[in-house]
Amino acid sequence: MLEPHYQNTIKRVRGCNSEYILAIQDTTVLNYTSHRAKTEVGRIGLTGKTHQYGLFQHNTLCVSSDNEALGLIDLQHFHNDDFDTSTNSDNRSIEEKRSICWINALKATREKLKDCGKKIITVADRDGDFFEFLHELGDDFYVIRAQYDRLTGKKYKKGEKLFKLLEKESPFGDAEIIINDVKTHEIKNVTLKVKKLHAIDIPPSSRVKRANPEKSYKPIKVNVVMAYNEEHSWILITNLPVDSLDNCLNVMKIYKERWHVEDFHKVLKTGYQVDELYLHASLSAIKNALVMASISACRLYWLIFSGRIEHELKADKFFEEYEWKCLYIYFKEPIPSEIPRLAEVINKIARLGGYKPNKKNKLPGIKTMWLGFQAFSVAAEMYYSILSTKT
Repeated sequence: MLEPHYQNTIKRVRGCNSEYILAIQDTTVLNYTSHRAKTEVGRIGLTGKTHQYGLFQHNTLCVSSDNEALGLIDLQHFHNDDFDTSTNSDNRSIEEKRSICWINALKATREKLKDCGKKIITVADRDGDFFEFLHELGDDFYVIRAQYDRLTGKKYKKGEKLFKLLEKESPFGDAEIIINDVKTHEIKNVTLKVKKLHAIDIPPSSRVKRANPEKSYKPIKVNVVMAYNEEHSWILITNLPVDSLDNCLNVMKIYKERWHVEDFHKVLKTGYQVDELYLHASLSAIKNALVMASISACRLYWLIFSGRIEHELKADKFFEEYEWKCLYIYFKEPIPSEIPRLAEVINKIARLGGYKPNKKNKLPGIKTMWLGFQAFSVAAEMYYSILSTKT
C-alpha cells in the first residue's frame, strides 16, 4: 500500500523547484495497552512497574526548501519485543536496539532518492543524537538537535565536553527567525543569540566500541550552532557550513522546519485517532490501517498547513471545482465568479468542524479540521452525485 505513495513522493521531489529537500525523521508512540483484544502488539515501555503495549511508528517526511510537505518516504512499525532486550542496552549492538530505525530510514531514503537530483538534508530532534547514527550519516548533509553533553576530541576522555566549549564562546550575532507557536499555531518572529563551533571532533565512547566490536568507528568531525533566548535554546549538530551568521541562520531555519513532522503526528493522533483503532488481534490488519491513515493524514496536513501560510494560493491547486463550490452552497452563500483563495475554503471546512471565526479566535486546531473534512467529504460527494444525475 505504501509503494504508490512513495512513488508519488519521489515524483514530487523530482518535480519541485527546490534548493534542497529535508528528510525529517521522528518516532511517535501508539499505546494500545487498554485494548485487551490487541494480543499481537508488543511492549513499548513501562509506567511504574506495569508494561505498556502498542507500537512505535517511525516516519520520514520530505519537505521542500519552499516549506511544502511532499509526502512520506519511509514508514516503519515495531515494538520492543522485536529486539532481544534480555541484556543491558549498553552491551547491545545498534542492530539489536530499536534506535536502528533511524539508520534503516536513512538507508531507505538514500535508496529511494538517490537519482532525484536534489540535495537531501536529514533533520532530527534529540532522539537522533547518537553516535552510530551520526557515523552512518557520513558525508550526507544533516541537522540534528544535540541531546548529550558529550566529550569532544580525537580520543575519548581527552577533550572538553561540548556544552562547556559552547559556554566559553561569546555570541557573535543575533538572528531573527520565524517559528510556529505550538500553543496558538501562530507563525511569529523570534530573535535568538547565536554561538558557533567549527570542526569539533566527537570520538566514539567506550560503550559504543564495546557494543559494536566489529565496527571500526572513528571520530566524527561536526559543526555546532547554538541559538537561544529566554524561551528557546537549540544546540544543533551539523556538517553544513557555519562560518557566517547567514550560514548559521540557514542551519536554524532548516531545524525549525522539523515541526512539520510534529504537526503531521498531531493530525495522525488527534484527528485520525490512530491510537484508538478498534481492530482486534491481527498485527497485519493494525499496520494496514495505520498505513492508510498515515497516507490520508499526509494530505490533510498538507492542506491545513498550506491554508495557514499560503494566503494568496488558489483553491484549485487542492480541490476540484465541485468540491469548493459545494461549501458555498452548504453555507447558502453566493458562489464566487473567480476561484477563491485556499485559505477561504479551508476556513469554511473548519466551520463544518465547529470552528467559529472571529477576530479573537485562534486558528482552527487539528481535531476541528479533521471533523470538518469528514463533513466536507460527505457534502462534496453528495453535490457531485447531484451534478452527475442532472439531465
